[in-house]
Formats: sequence, structure tokens, C-alpha cells
Amino acid sequence: MGVVYRARDERLERDVALKVLTPGLLRDPGARRRFRNEALALSHVSHPSITTVLDFDEAEGYDFLVMEYVAGVTLAQRIGDGALAPPEAAEIGAQIADALDEAHERGIVHRDLKPGNILLTAKGRVKVVDFGIARRLEGEEAANATLTATSSGLGIGTLAYMAPEQLLGRPAGFAADLYALGVTLYETLAGRRPYERTLATALVDEILHRTPPSLTAVRPEIAASLAGVVASLLEKDPGRRPTSARAVAEALRAWNAAGAGAPPVDAIVTAASSPAPGAATVRSIAVLPFENVSGESADEFFADGMTDELISSLAQIRALRVISRTSVMRYKGARQALPEIARALGVDAVVEGTVLRSGDRVRILVRLIEATRDQLLLSKRFEGAVRDVLVVQGEAAQAIAQEVRVTLSPSEQAKLSRARPVLPEAYEHVIRGRHFWNRRTEEDLKKAASHFQAAIDADPTYVLAHVGLADAYNLLGFYVVLSPGDSFPRAKTAASRALEMDPGSAEAHTSLAYAVHYYDWNPGESQRLFQRSLELNPGYALTYLWLANVEAALGQTEKAVQTFEKGLALDPLSSMQNMARTFPLFFADRYEESIRGIRKALELDENYFPAHLWIGLNAEMLGDLDLALKSVERAVTLSPNSPAARADIARIQARRGNLVAAAEGATWLEAESKRRYIPSYGLALLAEAMSDPARALDYLDRALAERSHWMVYLACDPRFKSLRREPRFVDLCRKIGYLQV
Repeated sequence: MGVVYRARDERLERDVALKVLTPGLLRDPGARRRFRNEALALSHVSHPSITTVLDFDEAEGYDFLVMEYVAGVTLAQRIGDGALAPPEAAEIGAQIADALDEAHERGIVHRDLKPGNILLTAKGRVKVVDFGIARRLEGEEAANATLTATSSGLGIGTLAYMAPEQLLGRPAGFAADLYALGVTLYETLAGRRPYERTLATALVDEILHRTPPSLTAVRPEIAASLAGVVASLLEKDPGRRPTSARAVAEALRAWNAAGAGAPPVDAIVTAASSPAPGAATVRSIAVLPFENVSGESADEFFADGMTDELISSLAQIRALRVISRTSVMRYKGARQALPEIARALGVDAVVEGTVLRSGDRVRILVRLIEATRDQLLLSKRFEGAVRDVLVVQGEAAQAIAQEVRVTLSPSEQAKLSRARPVLPEAYEHVIRGRHFWNRRTEEDLKKAASHFQAAIDADPTYVLAHVGLADAYNLLGFYVVLSPGDSFPRAKTAASRALEMDPGSAEAHTSLAYAVHYYDWNPGESQRLFQRSLELNPGYALTYLWLANVEAALGQTEKAVQTFEKGLALDPLSSMQNMARTFPLFFADRYEESIRGIRKALELDENYFPAHLWIGLNAEMLGDLDLALKSVERAVTLSPNSPAARADIARIQARRGNLVAAAEGATWLEAESKRRYIPSYGLALLAEAMSDPARALDYLDRALAERSHWMVYLACDPRFKSLRREPRFVDLCRKIGYLQV
């Protein structure tokens, strides 16, 4: 990396360690920025066992780090004088694990833990240096960790501490640090490394395929219970290593307290499972995206699916408020501290975990952390066949519910216990379908429908596959990718089939209610189905969103706002939820209030297409046609072929008096209608803006025949105010039956 000097900070009158990096090591601005971000993240970590980064800067072409100066020797130097006594080695290992736990909580992985990076002070305090730095300097573009290590001069000394997954070119996660801790502890106790080959290729082969000699065989006086802790850290499968660095620290200290009478290695998994005395009451939870530790990129979908399933399972518990998927997925790969995430989501506790799929087996490790005190409440492993993945999820949800001391009703207990086996192929298609469905674009919704249909083909009895297909067709209709007749009836068929198989499916009730609202124009039946869904699962955020749409169409503004707020409490960081809550405000002529709410959605995602479109509609009604045009033009850049955006631009141009541009927009829409469905409702709005009421009413007659879903808002749509006294318009509102004018 460079040269380290002991230096003097003359302003603060203290000694520091000045690490001057080799010239050219940070080859470009991107590398320098990544390295600086790593140094910045570490500078925020304050822990007695981690050396503090004080500064990172550049001068006269040299990049340098300023770090805390630590007087002492490295663990490598201590080991050079011989193996340490087991109690001292265990305490050193516990302090290293403490440092790893603090860093891991902040999303920082060391990636190069070894005795040479561990300092020991004269008072016996451990100081770990160079967190996260080695990976940045090796280069993130390295496709093969072994080649990187041997070609960059890292040599045997670093290879010996690299986890098998690193050597296979897979990402180095928290489990890789635990493996390096295992090698370090082995060497500290035995006076030698677990693998000692001097040829790089031979050493890699040993790490990947050989089992090291037992510590008790190398040094008989080492207790089997302590040797078991080290052996668990050296597991080749990252999913079989201890659940966390914190659990390792607790197990090592428990061994030091009990000596030879210490509990077996299983204590590593259970040590942190008991709640701390006086733990805070937990009534709200966020399940963060699970980490895929299989090393296979294809399993990212699987890990996300496991996150979704656990959210769905916990959301069925009435006593818990569980944050919805949309909000928690913003933290996928995030490095924020868990208490900070909990505050942003407004929850008492956070669930995090890892997923390992190997062949036909799946293993999840779940950690439940109480946010206020950053206290680990539960750390537990759940395992089963992939076909029993829903059973595994139910077991995890029950364990979490038990830990936070919520009482499950008999029906809730039954829901979490009755999960049926599912064909892995069908499950895979469903979680991929949900992934694409949540992205909402035309192409992704088509992909979602395809995956849900493939799941049904593989397993016709899989209820959530039918629900997914219903939701895909519902949104293909709402976003006018398909005509109403080609979308909503298919959604009704799929949702009805799901209800036939499982009358207790809240999701199926919600899917059917949506289609009944937008296609059957039956608000009473739609509301009944939505209410039944909430009785079955009060934590299903989508139900509140879609139910509020019905209330808005009925002119029940305040009731709709309250319903949206309930959904927002379950999904606070969702752009969709934040924007959708402004729907009833628009229909109630509260445009300025609506725009303020939409801007909150854009703070979460400045490229959220519907939000720009919706600001344009509100600004148009306020008479701010410049803002309206600017907003809708931004929407067009995000979705160039959107008929809604093109119609809105033409309508705004008409209101500005630019009838040529408006006519051009109308021509484009008419031409487009020859090859795809263009809703007549939008054409009616354009005709009204061009002061052609007769033509607008003709288009509305066509929209009625098409069963355009926007017709449910006809009576309260302020853009049609000029037509509200027209007998034909009044008759249309009567036929639809939502709200009379």
C-alpha cells in the first residue's frame, strides 16, 4: 500500500500514523472517490478495538491517510514468539470479534483480516487496522480473487486468510471476515496456520478442499469446546459459520469464564438468542433485504423472495406493524447503521439475515435487533428443503413473534403453520414475477405476467401464482398497456381461481376487488372485498392503497386520505404510496396541497414518472401552465411512448392557446390508436381543452363502451368541469354509478 510514518500533528499536539500511498495506486478519480468513501465510512466508527481514521487527503501528487497512532506490537509479532495460552487467545479473539461486529453493523467488511493487521497495546487492548481498505486497493474490477492476490504481490501471507468464497471470485461478505478470524485464532492457539503449503496453487487447493488438522490434535491441552468454536469459523460453506461476530465474541468469553466446562460449539448460535433483560416492547418491525451468501448472482432473486415471504408472514400478525417491501428494498446493500434505518422507517426493531441455497436445500439465518438500544434479541438458523421454503419462513415468523412477545390468535397461528410445499420452479417464477411487477414499466409488467403464468403451468395449485397473474393484468390495464377488455377480466379470472383454492387469501381478495372497481364499476362489492382482505391481513399495504382509490372515486376525500395514511404507515418510503395519497386531493380541487405531497414522492425518487405527470395535472388546474408543461415534458423524457403523457402535453398546449401543437398531439394519438390501445378518456380530455364539447362527449361515449377504468372518476374529475351541465355528461355519470353531478 505504501509507507507508514509516525508523525506529529502540530495543531492538536498528538502523534499520528501517516500512511502515504504508493503513487498511482488510486489510478483514476473513480478509484479515489471509492477509497475516500471507504475512509469516510470508517471515520464514523468509534470503537476501542478499531483504529480511527482521522483524515484522507492529497498533496503534491501523494494520497495519504491520517490514522490514530497505536503504540504496541502486531499479533503476528506475538505469535512469532510462540503460541499463546488459550485464555489469552480467547480474549484477543473476543476483542477482534467485537471490532468486526461494530464494523459489520455499519456495513463495513474488513476483507483482509490477519495477525499483521491486529495491534496489541501494552495493556492488552486489541486494535484492528485497515478495515475495508485492501479491497479498494486491489481493484473492484478483479474477476478472480485468487489471480488478483497472486498477481498483485499479496502472496501467501494474505492468501492463507482468504475464505473459500473469496478464492472462487465471489463477493467477500461478513462471513469471509469470520473465516479470517478463524484462521487467526487457529494460528494464535497452535503457533501455525491451518494450511501451510508454500506454493500458491497448492495452498488454494487446500483451503478449498481440505479439512485442517484439529486444534486438539496439534495441541492436546486445548479444550474441545474452544477448538469447536475455531472449527465452526473455518467452515467452507459461509452459511455454516457462526451467525454473527457478536455471537463469536459471546461464545469465546463464555468459554473463558467456564474453561473446560464450557458449553459445546452450538452455543455460538444460541448465545445471542435470549432477549436481554428489560428489552423494549416491539410492536413494529422492518425486514431488511436478506443477503445472498451463495455467491451465485442468480440467487439474488431467491434472497429477495425470501425477504418478501417473511414480510408477508409477519404482516398477517395483527399485533405487529410490518413495513412493506417497497420501503425496505431501498436498503438493499446499504451501509447505514441499523438504529438509523429503524428511525427512518419508524420501527421498534429490525430483522436482517442471510440466505444460502445449495442444491435442493435452503438455509436462512435471522437476526432480530431492538433498535433503541441496538440490542440483539434473536439470532437463529432455519433450514429445510427448497420445496418447504414457505414452511421455513413460517417457522422464522413464529420465532420472531415469540421473541417480541406478541400473542398469536388461533387463526394467525394456523396461517403460519399450514404452509404447503411448493415446487422450486414455481416458487422461482413467482419471486421473479414480483420483482418485475414492482418495477411497473410496460416491459416489466409483461415479463411479470409471463413468469406468473409459468409458475401456474408448473404448479396449478400455487395460490400466489394466480394472485400474481391477477395483479399483473390489473396493472397492465391500469397503465393502459392492454385494453380494459383484455386485462381486467383476466385479472378477475385469476383472482377468483386463487379464492377458490384459498378462501382465506387476503391477497386474492384485494386483487379481485381492484378489478371489480375498475371494470365492473361496482364500488359496494369492491369495498366489501377490500374490507374482507383487511380482516384477513391488516398488514397488507396494497389493500389500503387500492381501497382509497375507490373512496376517492366516491368523493369521500377525507376518508380516502385517512386510508392512504394507513397504507403509508406500512410503506413510508414508497414513492407510489406518497404520490397516491394525493389522488383524492386532486379530485377535491386541493391542488397546492396535492403538489406538496407529490414533491415528497420525488424526494424519494426524482425519476418517478407518474409523479411528474401528476404535478402537471395539478399545475394545469392551478393555471400554472409553464410548470404543468415542464413537468409533463419531464414525464415524456422518462417514458417517451406514454399515451397519457402525450395527451397531457397536447391538452396543456391547447390551454396555452397553441392549437397547432395540440392538433399535432391529437394526430399522434389517433395514429397510435391504430396499432395499440389509446383510451378514449384521454382523447375526450384533449377535445374538451380544444373547446370541442361535442367531440369530447363522443369520446366519452366510446370510453363507456370500452369500459375505460378512468370513467369511475368522471363525475369528480375537475378537468371536465365545463361539461358538468351537459345532459349527455350527466347521463354518463348516472350509468357509471359512482358519483352524480
